[in-house]
Amino acid sequence: MTSTGIKEPVLSGEGRSLPPRGYVPVLVGDYDDDDDTERFFVHVNVLKDPSMIELLEMAAEEFGYKQEGVLRIPCKIEHFMRAVDDICGEY
Repeated sequence: MTSTGIKEPVLSGEGRSLPPRGYVPVLVGDYDDDDDTERFFVHVNVLKDPSMIELLEMAAEEFGYKQEGVLRIPCKIEHFMRAVDDICGEY
């Protein structure tokens, strides 16, 4: 169990059409190149962390507050995963 109180803070979205209960679909990566994006399901508890809020603010600056469809976060996948690892205390 992680410090967020959940077993899996982020799940791969590959091969899944709907997120499990308590998870939000998120696209992470460089949107100029579809090969550099990856779909994840992020547990809602992770979205409350200050470092994740910072990433969400980046998304709002880039795409606005009225994104339609899946939430997009414009950062490198490695940066996103490092932020999630820091949130969950898994170094």
